[in-house]
Amino acid sequence: MINTIKTRDGRTVGSWDGHSVESLQAELARIRKQLADEGSNDRVVPAGIPHADQLPEDLRSFRAYPIWGCDDQQLCLCGANANRVVEVANVRQFSMIDHH
Repeated sequence: MINTIKTRDGRTVGSWDGHSVESLQAELARIRKQLADEGSNDRVVPAGIPHADQLPEDLRSFRAYPIWGCDDQQLCLCGANANRVVEVANVRQFSMIDHH
């Protein structure tokens, strides 16, 4: 499996192995700083994060808020700023409120 994180424009800017959303959160913060330091308008989007296959199938159409990644411990990195770690079960509960 490829671990590369890509920007909206397709540039490889980092990596994530899929094991811990906390490490993904730290990597995204590093990438954002790097892009800001470069003066780049490019950005990382959830679609550019590897291991999307780890997100449970029933949450792949979830649109209430961005899900950046789901690790092998069933934790999701969520929110527009990738700043919340949420258990899959809690995302599912929110999903039941008809936010698909």
